[in-house]
Amino acid sequence: MVEKEIIAEAKRAWAYYQYTYHKKQMLGEQNKLAELLFRTGDLRYRQGEITLLEKNMTSAQAASMKNKVFQAEEEFKVAAARLQWICYSEAPVVPADTLLRKYDTRLLTDNLSAVHLSYFNSKVYESEANVKVERSRFFPEFSVGFQRQNVLPDKGLNSWTVGISVPLVFNAQNSRVKQARFDAHIARYEAQENIRQLNHKVYELKAELRKYDESIRFFETSALHEADAMIRAAELQLKHSETDISDFIQSMNAALDIRQAYIEMIYQYNVSALEYELYNN
Repeated sequence: MVEKEIIAEAKRAWAYYQYTYHKKQMLGEQNKLAELLFRTGDLRYRQGEITLLEKNMTSAQAASMKNKVFQAEEEFKVAAARLQWICYSEAPVVPADTLLRKYDTRLLTDNLSAVHLSYFNSKVYESEANVKVERSRFFPEFSVGFQRQNVLPDKGLNSWTVGISVPLVFNAQNSRVKQARFDAHIARYEAQENIRQLNHKVYELKAELRKYDESIRFFETSALHEADAMIRAAELQLKHSETDISDFIQSMNAALDIRQAYIEMIYQYNVSALEYELYNN
């Protein structure tokens, strides 16, 4: 279980690194558009084409985007430090592959984690073995011992001891046996409950993975293309003074929401895939 948890934690650190890396890249690209909007708005205001309100909207948009970029960069630093720590590396870890993609997860198998089941059952076996130990104390106990004494000037004072102890009163031992039986019943019920919860957890994770996978497919086949087309059209119209400042800001924010939602969806999918891998197989 510890080994599986360590592997899962390393993969979580990588998934978080991947998420913050692409979020930072995406906001950097959007920040360039915000800077273009700010310069264009300032120029058009000087030429008298827009009002002071519209110019202030461009300034606010640029300032907001810079703050988002700063927050994303700081979050990426935290993710990089976490990845370095989990890899026990003295130098920052720089992955060779930073492509934004889902983890390969197979949802065909429904076998629960063998190590988790073994752990739950071991608690039951331990408690049942304890019942046998307490029962054995009703029988006589034999003991054999050897003593060796080496004291100057006499040496070789060795002796063997053989003993037998017979229980005479059984009330206290009866209570111990009953308590051991209760503990065994409790351990058995707890193991059954843990297995039931594990089954339920795996079922929920499979449902989440299907949900995220369907959302990701929607983004990749439709929403991302629409966002890119929206940005290209708005940028082109802004350069030719064919769109309002408010329309451009609205288009930029809508595209930003779509791209950010896609990156977060990939991250949520990968986290669920890691949990599914941890509790399955």
